[in-house]
Amino acid sequence: MMKMSGKHVDEIFEELSTGVFGLSGHEAKVRLERDGANEIRKKVDTSTIRILFSQFSNILIIILIVAAILSLAFGQRSDAIVLLCIILLNSGVGFLQEYKASKAIESLRNMISPVAAVVRDGQFCNIKASEVVVGDILVLSEGDKVAADARIFEENELKADESLLTGESLPRRKTSGTTLKSDLLAQDQRNMVFMGTGVAHGNARAVVVATGMRTEFGRIAGLTQETEEEPSPLQKELMVIGRITAKVTVVISIGVIALGLFKGQDFLYMFFFAISIAVAVVPEGLPTTMTISLAMALQKMARKNAIVRRLSSVETLGATTVICSDKTGTITKNQMTVKTLITNGRIIEATGAGYEPAGEFLESGNRIDPADSGGFNMLLNIAALCNNARLVRQDGAEKDYAIAGDPTEGALIVAAAKAGIDRDALEKQYERIHEMPFDSEKKRMITIHSHGGHHYAFAKGAPDEIMRMCNRILADGNEPALDAETVARLAKHEEDMGRQALRVLGFAYKKLSPEASMRIAERDFIFAGFMGMIDPPRAEIAGAVRVCKDAGIKINIITGDYGATAKAVAMEVGIANKSTAVITGVELEKMNDTRLEKILRSETIFARVSPSHKLRIVSLLQDMGEVVAVTGDGVNDAPALKKASIGVAMGIAGTEVSKESSDMVLLDDSFATIVTAIREGRKIYDNLSKLVYYNFAGITGELFTVVAAVMIGLFYDFSVLPLLAIQILLIDLGVEVLPSLALAMEPEEKGLMTKTPRNPSARIVDKRFLKRIGVSGLLIASGALMLFYRELASSGWKFGDSLATHEAAYVKATTMAFFTLVMFQMFNAFNSKTITESLLKTNPLGNKYLVAAVAVSIAMMMAFSYIPFLNGILHTAPLSAADWLLITAVSSTILIVEEVRKYMERRSGVYSTP
Repeated sequence: MMKMSGKHVDEIFEELSTGVFGLSGHEAKVRLERDGANEIRKKVDTSTIRILFSQFSNILIIILIVAAILSLAFGQRSDAIVLLCIILLNSGVGFLQEYKASKAIESLRNMISPVAAVVRDGQFCNIKASEVVVGDILVLSEGDKVAADARIFEENELKADESLLTGESLPRRKTSGTTLKSDLLAQDQRNMVFMGTGVAHGNARAVVVATGMRTEFGRIAGLTQETEEEPSPLQKELMVIGRITAKVTVVISIGVIALGLFKGQDFLYMFFFAISIAVAVVPEGLPTTMTISLAMALQKMARKNAIVRRLSSVETLGATTVICSDKTGTITKNQMTVKTLITNGRIIEATGAGYEPAGEFLESGNRIDPADSGGFNMLLNIAALCNNARLVRQDGAEKDYAIAGDPTEGALIVAAAKAGIDRDALEKQYERIHEMPFDSEKKRMITIHSHGGHHYAFAKGAPDEIMRMCNRILADGNEPALDAETVARLAKHEEDMGRQALRVLGFAYKKLSPEASMRIAERDFIFAGFMGMIDPPRAEIAGAVRVCKDAGIKINIITGDYGATAKAVAMEVGIANKSTAVITGVELEKMNDTRLEKILRSETIFARVSPSHKLRIVSLLQDMGEVVAVTGDGVNDAPALKKASIGVAMGIAGTEVSKESSDMVLLDDSFATIVTAIREGRKIYDNLSKLVYYNFAGITGELFTVVAAVMIGLFYDFSVLPLLAIQILLIDLGVEVLPSLALAMEPEEKGLMTKTPRNPSARIVDKRFLKRIGVSGLLIASGALMLFYRELASSGWKFGDSLATHEAAYVKATTMAFFTLVMFQMFNAFNSKTITESLLKTNPLGNKYLVAAVAVSIAMMMAFSYIPFLNGILHTAPLSAADWLLITAVSSTILIVEEVRKYMERRSGVYSTP
């Protein structure tokens, strides 16, 4: 298809066995059967059953399932039921989140025109777009959606809106001529129209050269289907934690069974012990707590205009090292805006951005009134009258405006409205009686109006063409001759505006006699001035860029637009400077990965690129170890959005294709919201690290407690366990859950967005983490065992004695151990608020959710102790006030130990980062 733009139409007709009268109905049917329907085909999509079963592939969930089965097999029904409830809860949340998985291909299908106008058997007819075949003649009119890729052979002022495909903000002028080059990108093929794009202006006839998956849209769909999604850093970390947990569980369980058999214990009895230890080791509550914590963060981000489609994407944002951003509609507003006006030798700046008619006109920084300047007012009147666009309010909103018509003409209407010019009222005064529409050869538009018994011609177009029509210039209310010196000065102004990447138009007028109006000579006009416009950056972008740079996040612009325009916008918002490299798609095509990798080490602007180029850039950045966030709103962004570590689509201007290919959708289309999301991502990762430590400190304490009791049992009695399996489950899935969730809501620590992004390969579970939980676990186990054996000893029990005569004492002793473990974790929840700072330097009670969670957990312990019904189920006993004071005194020692650790690490300059 790429070669079709370089062939003469007659060659294409011959090659495709067609002509201007189209195919016969019979031939079209044969080709449809041969080539298949003109539609984007689905890859075999994931069924609901497969999505459901994928929720049980997590290794932690697998361990829980095995533990539940074994508990049920050995008659521990209550333990099994609790485990199964946790499994179903965790998997259910994950299923609901991922049920709305990628629908990008379906969105592509929906974007294709359902009906196409074609010529068959020499007759005009409408057919289903899916029935269009290669060789059909498309008949295109303004407002149509193109049904297939086609080569233009006849056109009348055709302009195509290809922004969704290429990223360009302006409609593209199309021609029927032959392109000499055959290696052009889609956006540079002026004699081609592409499936899914729209006809913005004019009409044409074109011969279909590609349908279905062989079109540009089809190629993008293929890229999207082939792109594999990268697991997030959190998902990778959970895999590591799961593998470590599985190994520890298997080794310890086998060791315990072997030791018991060596001591002559019954195999089934020892197997039950092993299950108890497995329950202690497996972080039953961690998957659920993490899932709920991420879901809570998701809801918070939704309130801040960021909809996250995958739970793990919240955390991925926090690890972002590079943002690859589209320009049109993401950095910019995708609304052309007049920024500079030049008339009568004056340079005037227009404030405001977008289609809202709000702003001022400034000369040398001082506000001016257009009504006080005849030349300025004339320039704006010409812009409003020689114009076919309309400024409209959307749904009656006060500040939500849109343009009906060409975006360039819309920018002129808005500029006039800022000066208080009422277009409708002006047109009543200057009734249009004739129009000479824009001509691609003459590059200008002329309208003729009747006013006060006279006729006036107003013209706008390419500056050099407009100046060529003029022999005078409007200056201080007079109309002196347009001499060579003035022309040179005007050309210099135009050149300066061009260097700012402004699109420049010239304006002129002429007074006519009524009889000459319809035979206007295109000369002797009076030059009125220039207007320069650009798709401006959003007001909040510059601040967001500064925050990203402070946070060590690089920003690359990847756009289908021109390099000069992209660089000008990037420099205005602080992304680029004069030395920033601009790489075009053609240059990228010729560049090997080694060279491209060197370029990607610095912030770069990629212009005039194709979807495959974007995908290549993102893939190479990921190969370099970067965590890549890709922003975009068009169809052309879909493959890169899906491939990215996290794809960010625009909710207002974005296509359904880009939204369904993304991990996150911005409801306000604001780049600043991305920064908010990154901040939230960093905070949630910090907080997840805290709750992982909190959970594993408790698990380690439980494990050391049970293992120590088993080791003691080697010499005495295996039946004397300080904790029962149901009590371990109550700790992991009951009283510890609320503090874990509260830690996920911990306020961000100081300097969060001034740190460089964390190393994506860094693990939560590293040597420092293991050392920290090891110390905490030993302390927790020592306290629990000390109070357990102390209580048994107070009843007269000695090692080797049977528990039959000390049953009441044993129940109270296990209660003491149980509640001691819980109280250790209540104090440890406050330790977990910060990794390196002293708790004394923070506000210990600053997180109201944590305070409430600890209070509720303590109340649960009281209920377990004093409600008789629960005593029987949980094997607990009421405790005295003295017992509670002893438990509190012992468990509070973890605060002192952690303060000492933090002090020593700060003093040595080593900071423990879980």
